[in-house]
Amino acid sequence: MPSEAGRIATGIPGLDSVLYGGLVPASVYIVQGSPGAGKTIFSNQLCFHRATHGEKALYVTLLAESHSRLMQHLEGLSFYDGEQVPDSVYYVSGFDDLQSEGLRGILRLLHSESRRMGARTIVVDGLFALEESVASERDFRKFVNDLAILANLLGSTILLLTSSRRGATSPEFTMVDGWFEIGTMTLDYRSYRYFQVHKFRGSGFIMGRHMALISGDGMQVLPRLETVVGTAPHNGNDATPLATGCAALDAMLGGGGLPGGSSTLLLGPTGIGKTTLGLQFVSQASKAEPALVYSFYETPTRVLRKGDAAGFELTRKVESGDVEVLWQSLTDTLLDDIGYRLLAAVRRRKVKRLFVDGFDAFQQSAIYPERLAPFLAALTTALREEGVTAIFTSEMPQLIGGEAAIAFGAVSAVAENIMLMRYIELDSELRRILSLVKVRESDFDPSIREILITSSGLQLRALPGPMEGLLTGRAQRQIPGSQG
Repeated sequence: MPSEAGRIATGIPGLDSVLYGGLVPASVYIVQGSPGAGKTIFSNQLCFHRATHGEKALYVTLLAESHSRLMQHLEGLSFYDGEQVPDSVYYVSGFDDLQSEGLRGILRLLHSESRRMGARTIVVDGLFALEESVASERDFRKFVNDLAILANLLGSTILLLTSSRRGATSPEFTMVDGWFEIGTMTLDYRSYRYFQVHKFRGSGFIMGRHMALISGDGMQVLPRLETVVGTAPHNGNDATPLATGCAALDAMLGGGGLPGGSSTLLLGPTGIGKTTLGLQFVSQASKAEPALVYSFYETPTRVLRKGDAAGFELTRKVESGDVEVLWQSLTDTLLDDIGYRLLAAVRRRKVKRLFVDGFDAFQQSAIYPERLAPFLAALTTALREEGVTAIFTSEMPQLIGGEAAIAFGAVSAVAENIMLMRYIELDSELRRILSLVKVRESDFDPSIREILITSSGLQLRALPGPMEGLLTGRAQRQIPGSQG
């Protein structure tokens, strides 16, 4: 990635990563998007961020909308600082100049106002209004060329906002230094925002669409996780195995616990004990090995209640700072948003033990399912580089009976270790069993063990004689779902 030296930081989280450091000074950029896409928020967020760095910004509107109405819309956003207006961020209307003098009047206005206040950032809001006022494409090309000369003369960065749907062959897009698109799309019943760089002269950038969010803090761009994290080769220096809290399971794993820096998938139907085992692993946290529970389906209160009831004393662990419990709603959640939030929490506390309760949330949040495998590969690589040993749970829809076939698909990117938990029927009872499908670089014990949920958590024991005979085929009765 190129150096950020000499770049202009935008103040829009995630965008500078896409642009390899920020905007190139003294350049002209078009920001294109349909009404409501977020162009105004984007440009004002940039202006106020530059004001915090001691620079001046000039915002020129070409529409008849009053600036007081614009201020009302911006006041609810955290980046807006009324004390910066008008000394550092100055708003001026070019509507009358355009009506009376055309393009020449706009150029004169930009030149005089920017020189007067020493503006380093200039925003022209309403490029489509200029397009409609010209007599020919030649005149418009000359205007864009004059803007480039003005940007170079003043040493200022100029942003042109437009809702026009004109494309890459139009003169304005071929002549400017950069072309950004802020768009919206609807899939099924959900709508999404995205940010895409079509052109960025003088620099590389991360190509393709990146999801975007707008909140009370303004706009945030979410670079596709697999393009910015998990790209460095793994150094292979894993820590020692981490105990799960179940001695019998640690013995089955072959090394005294889960391989350090690995990712484990707990696969099983509802109620089988996946969450109990994950919380048991987390309960072994210490000051040297802080832990994080990242839950999608249960709030922190419910997680702590469940952990305390199982004898893990999670509340005490949270109070001591050894464990943190976070919850993220799945309402309109974006895949990259989950990834960045999770990594930020891990890095903030230097987490070594991670329990993610709900791998299925990643699948539900993936707009494009084909992205899931590279996303998970990047996420788990980034976690490994942070020295994290992780457990993920995944729900099997089938409770009991039928074929117990497992279609791994994208999950193989996250599952260096796989534990399969199942129900079987025996003597009019449902019994739980666990087996290891694979363990990274370990001569593990593939034997099937019975799961017992006790007052001290999840325990394993050798199969009783009748159950062993049924599962190994030494009895006549066939247990549904016991294949595989």
